[in-house]
Parts: sequence; structure tokens; C-alpha cells
Amino acid sequence: MKLGIILSLLSFSAFAGTEIKLNSGSISTINSQVVISEAQAEQTEWIIQYKNHVTEAIKHELQKAGVEIYSYLPEDALIVRAEFATIKQIRSQNKVQAVLPFEAYMKISPTLGVLSSVTAPTRETFIVSVFDQSERTIIEATIRNISKNILIQKSAARNFVLTTERANLPAIAAVAGVENIQAFAEVQPLHILLEDQQAQEPTPAAPGDYSDLNGFETGTKVMNFDAAWAMGLTGQNQIVGMADTGLDSGDTRAIHTDFSGAVKSGYAVGMFGKTWADPMGHGTHVAGSVLGRGTASGGKLKGGAYSSLMVAQGMWSPILNNLSVPSNLAGMFNQAYTDGARLHTNSWGAAANFGAYEKMAATVDQVMFDKEDLLVLFAAGNSGVDKNKDGRIDANSIGTPGTAKNALTVGASENLLATGGIQKKVGELKSSPENWPSAPITESMLSDDINGIAMFSSRGPTADGRTKPDIVAPGTNILSVKSQQKTAEVLWGAYNNDYVYSGGTSMACPLTAAGAAIARQMLIEKMSQAKPSAALVKAYLLHTATEMFPGQYGNVGAARGQEILTLRPNNDEGYGRVNMAQVVALGTSGSLMIADSKGVATGETETAKFTVSKAGNLVVNIVWTDAPGSVNASKALVNDLDLEVVLPNGKVLSANDQINNHSFVQGAVEAGEVVIKIKGVNVPMGKSGKQPFALVASVQ
Repeated sequence: MKLGIILSLLSFSAFAGTEIKLNSGSISTINSQVVISEAQAEQTEWIIQYKNHVTEAIKHELQKAGVEIYSYLPEDALIVRAEFATIKQIRSQNKVQAVLPFEAYMKISPTLGVLSSVTAPTRETFIVSVFDQSERTIIEATIRNISKNILIQKSAARNFVLTTERANLPAIAAVAGVENIQAFAEVQPLHILLEDQQAQEPTPAAPGDYSDLNGFETGTKVMNFDAAWAMGLTGQNQIVGMADTGLDSGDTRAIHTDFSGAVKSGYAVGMFGKTWADPMGHGTHVAGSVLGRGTASGGKLKGGAYSSLMVAQGMWSPILNNLSVPSNLAGMFNQAYTDGARLHTNSWGAAANFGAYEKMAATVDQVMFDKEDLLVLFAAGNSGVDKNKDGRIDANSIGTPGTAKNALTVGASENLLATGGIQKKVGELKSSPENWPSAPITESMLSDDINGIAMFSSRGPTADGRTKPDIVAPGTNILSVKSQQKTAEVLWGAYNNDYVYSGGTSMACPLTAAGAAIARQMLIEKMSQAKPSAALVKAYLLHTATEMFPGQYGNVGAARGQEILTLRPNNDEGYGRVNMAQVVALGTSGSLMIADSKGVATGETETAKFTVSKAGNLVVNIVWTDAPGSVNASKALVNDLDLEVVLPNGKVLSANDQINNHSFVQGAVEAGEVVIKIKGVNVPMGKSGKQPFALVASVQ
């Protein structure tokens, strides 16, 4: 379907930036208060703010003058490199609101806290990012000269890790070419340890011969995968990348029977790793949820996309005895992409600096912006707690890289299982008094209500107010494949020698990746989308998700611990639970419109007309893969689009939050013509000046 483009006549002066929004604090530029002086003649890094939106013409003019553009800052500003004489000329232009030096303090992440004389001697590990990869080696050498106590541990691409005293951070930040300094946070597999793993024995009275299974064990039944499988949609011709602790033996010639013929390629990407084998068991469990063939169980315990293939990337580090993220994170995604992966599932993250948009998140956004048909999925994290004891899980516990705008960030809902794994009330768990001390949470079981969200599942929003997670899927008592390595853990308990239970957003993420694989297959095979963008796959999954409001405790009000307070999208469920029955039914219903657009520029409006044959509930959403935000900005969104829907009766439904890179409206509609408008409010860093987007509309 083609959309029509209308050039809107907007007065851009109405959007003039008068504030530069940095993590270190906002700077007012009203009345051009911020100016440059001859004392800054040696400065080479600057912030230029314009009175109107940044356009392709402005960027071209800067580049022609020898200015190197680094990144966009809200509002209407650019971080650049230029000589002082050039900057003076630019400052004199009438269209420029303000010019100011990009100073060292602006590069230091606020998550590091206040730099004081008390903490100055403290020795810590940090991640330093640079603007230009080609300058990294020179910058490292310059930083080494600051102090003999600076130890640079590893480096690749635009990042390096160093250990030093906090007192050295201002001097490091002052080095030309340094983009940002942030705390180094250890990543971990995002299953959750609710009990002593090693104490978990096979489920009492479970025969282990599959005779006692009821179909809910894998989590696929709650997600209605049966509906997709019945249509012959099982993930054929789809390739999913997975970075995790590894995959079983790390040898396709001698691998668990459930992965026979399922692995396209495998790589060791962990620090000093020499194999993609899985000595811990987490990655094997994850892979089983994506595409386990179910061979060992006679087909009873299959992954959601059991005909797809996998590019396995083992992140296990034998030195750390844990996961290790490659310094060149983009290179890891590119490796899988080169081998054909168009989906990439990641059940790991850092349980620190919650909500922050940091370097790993920005890297994920950059990779996806560069590769429009690669959808990267991340587990939201297992840091959901009720510290204020009000019976509701507290806000703001999403860890990086789950804070990435473009990633599909997955929270955990409940599976439906009364035997197997951990079968206790939350209040009976060892960590309950500290993390979940109040009813109704304490009275709930882990897997007794499919409309419930796992109490440990991380909640949004992000630090800049974006909605996360994006979606949820079952993540409690999930039964999947056990690694056959001798050191593999039994996680939430062994069913037999081939399968173990586990729980966490780690388990929800691969099930969602399987759903994405089938959704992508359907878009290609059934809906004539030859090369669907990641934005379209994501938009379609969000559109078809099941609303879970008000959650497992009912509509009892916030004071009594109501789990979800508002309709979707929200920071508990995102857009809801993945529903494969809706994915396949809607695609063949005739009441659906989809579009994968090349996009709109600033001031443009793209329109689509949708004929509604009978009254119903109209649902419209758009998703766009945004340009990466600056890690120094207090707002991650770069390119801003608006959604407006005009109903047959003239009523207008609109969404414009200036924060998220997705928009959603719904409402009752009568038969007639619906006009959908997507407006390019501000597209400073588009592709050839435009921001591509995906649109999904239906009447349900």
C-alpha cells in the first residue's frame, strides 16, 4: 500500500530552541545569553543551537565549511568539531540561536554521582566513548599521560574500559575527541535466582517421561503459538541471532538432539572465549524457547519458531566465569547479520543505572538505524521490587541495554503452571521480606494467572520518560532445554536430563523472539512484505498484543495494589502480552492495513485512507527506528513524528508525546473512511532527511 505525501506549511520559528537539554543539566539560551569569547580560541568541540529545526541544508552548509557533525542535542542543537575562526563566523549568522563550548563536565554521566574531594581517591572502572573510532588509539595515549595510575583494560570500536581514581575524570573528559564517561556495569544473564539453584531437585513425583505434561510448560500455549503452527507458520526461512552463555556443546556435530540441524553458525565472542559451548545452561534454555525442535520429548517441548535457524554467539568468559560483552558490541550484531539473522535475542543486561540511556543502548540504536531490517530484542531485567511496601511494583527498574529506543524490550508475564519449577507463594520466597513484603503480591503464586505480570519483571519508565518495556511474554516456570555440559546449572529445577525449568525476563525474551520470527515469516509469505523492516515487525507485534489491564489482582485501585493502573501502552505491560493467534488472525482478516514507509521529513505529512466496512474498535499505531540519541542528552528521542487519525464523523484521535519513537491511538469507529496522518514534526537526523516508519491499523 502506498501513502500519499503532503508538504505541510509549518512555521518552524514556532519551534525555536531556547534550551539545550544535557544530562549534566539544561542550559538556557534565551536572548542568546550563551556566547563565545577569545579565551576559548583553543577549543575545538562546540554546541551550535539554531533558532529553527536542524535541516539537511544546515548540515550540508556546516560540512561544506569544514565542520564535523558528531550528534544531535535537544532542542535544535548539534555537537560539532570546528576551528575557532569557523565557529565565530557561524555564530554571526542570524539563524543561529547560540554557540557554546562542549565542555568536559558535560561528558560525565550523572549516574556517577557528584565528584567531590571525599570520593576523589576512589578507584573505579569506567567506560569511555569517543566520537571518532579512528582517533581512539591517539586518545588512549593522551589519557595515559594524565596519570600513571590509569589502566586501560580493553578497547574496540568507539569505546574503551579503564580503571582510575575518580579525581582523574575531569582531565580525561577534557581530552578532545572524548564523547562520554560512564560507570562500568557488569552484565549478567537475566534469569532470576529466587531460590538456591543447586538445591533444586527434579520436581517431586514428576516421572520425567513427558506423560504428565499439559502443554503449558514451554510458555508457548499462553502465547497461542498453536494458532500459527496450525497455519504452517513455524519459522521457516527465518534466522535468529542469540548472544548468551553459549549453546550446549558448541559443536553442531555433537549437539543436543533438540538443536540438530537448527544451528546455522556459532561463534565465541566472550573475553578469552574459544568456544560457543554453554557451561552454565542459560543460553541453551534461551535457545530452546526460540527454536528447540522438541526431539527429545517426542515433539511435546518445542520452541515457538521450531523451524527457524540460529546464529549462536557464546559470550561466556572463562576468565570472568560469567558473561562478557564484546568491546565492539556493534561488531557482534553485524556478525550475526552477515550470517543472515534479521532477529537477534539478548537475555542479558546490567542491573544498574536504571532507566539511563547509556553507551550500550545507543550502540543498539545505531546498529538498528543502520540496518533497518534487523530487530534486536532485549530482556527488560528482573529488578522489579516493592520497596515502598504499597503492594505495587515500583517504577524505574529497566537496565541497559533494555533502555534502547529501537530494541523490542521484553518484560515477563506469568506462565500457567501448577506443578514443576518453583511452586510457592511469593511471600514464601527467601527474598520476599526485602523485595516483595506486601499483599497482594505476597499472596500470589508465580504461575497462576496469565494476566499477571511477574513481580520481578522490571518496570519503566526510562529516565527520560519513555515507555518500557514494550511488550511482555511468559517468564515464570518455563520448561526448556538443558545444556549437556557437566557444569550446567539446573536453574529453577530439572524435569529430567534433557529439560529444566527457569524464570526471568530471560525466558520471556526468546519466546518473543520466536513470535517475531513467525510474525516476520507471515509478513513475507502471507502479506506481500518482501523485506519487512524491524519497525514493521515490532509495530505488528505491539498492535496484536493482548491488553492485560488491570492485571491479576483485579480493578481494586492503586491503594489496594492494583497491578496495572492504565490501559496500554504503560510501563508495566508495555503494549501487552504477545498473542500469536491475533498475529495470524488479523493478517488474514481483511480489516488490516499495514505500511512500511520510506518516511517523512520535517514539515511533511504522509496520509493513508482506510475504509471501515462496519463499526468496531479502531486501533492504529506507528513505530520508527530512530537515529541514536546522544549519551550526553537528557532526552533520547531524536526524530519526532506525530500520529493523527480522522474518523468518519470528523473526530480526531492524536498522539504526540515528544518522547517515544512509537505512537498509538484507539477508539470506537463507525463505518466509513478513516484518514491517517503521520507528520514529520522534527527530523534533524533522518535518512536523506526523512524518517522511515511502519504503520499498522485495524478494526477489531
